[in-house]
Amino acid sequence: MNQEELQTTIIAKCTKHKEQNSQNADYRACVDIGTEYFVKYGVQRDLEPERATQEFIFNYAQQSNMPDAPRIARIVHHFVDQRTMYLVMEYIKLQESPPDLAARTQKAMKWLSEVPLPSNNTLGPIGGGRIRHKFFKEFKAPFEFLDVEMLDRYMKNVCPCFHFSSAYSLLSVTARQKVSPVSVRGECLMFTQSNMDDSNFGIDEHERTVLMDFSEIGLLPKTFIAYTLNNFGPIAASLGLSGNSNLASMAAIAHCLGMVSDPKLGTSTCA
Repeated sequence: MNQEELQTTIIAKCTKHKEQNSQNADYRACVDIGTEYFVKYGVQRDLEPERATQEFIFNYAQQSNMPDAPRIARIVHHFVDQRTMYLVMEYIKLQESPPDLAARTQKAMKWLSEVPLPSNNTLGPIGGGRIRHKFFKEFKAPFEFLDVEMLDRYMKNVCPCFHFSSAYSLLSVTARQKVSPVSVRGECLMFTQSNMDDSNFGIDEHERTVLMDFSEIGLLPKTFIAYTLNNFGPIAASLGLSGNSNLASMAAIAHCLGMVSDPKLGTSTCA
């Protein structure tokens, strides 16, 4: 099958998949093309940062030649048709989750945290895009944060706004006391998976750990990673993130952000 035929096949199958499944609660915009390709499709502004991040980390895994490096699906092709982007990856046959998946996940997260930063790094995915993280309402930052200082300014703006919001008034007295300023200024960045669901980690037919779903992977400061790993003590410890003093306040602020109607807090950016 040549590239033109492949694209035609992919467009037809993705279109049919969307028409038949988009109203289902568990709908995911992805399909298998036989046992050769796995395709994700969607809006280009969402998939392009995912593509750039996945390719960057895939290339590092190939070049580093480290025995503990997880397997990452190779992107073999990508294209845009009628405002929809299609991300075509190699198909990886996964085995049933092994008993040691937690230990494998820990190793994969440790490896990911040690991937060198790109020279022109920004927060979140490579090449721009909004941070995906449970701290933000609906798991997505209200706008792009170009650097840690910009994120820090936003977080400092949050607390004063909440003291006068209806969301803040719904918190218990104990929870209100936890909403204190959080600073990430000066924290180093690391690559991380912000969605720790077991479905984002697996094992292939060669017994290699597989790291998946690069829509949730990006560069974040340590406090955000510690917040992700709050219920994953061994992983947090392996990354040196145990005992972060910001976590209680992060949880209270995130709770408020989840209730406000405007997570941008009346601004388009935090410049």
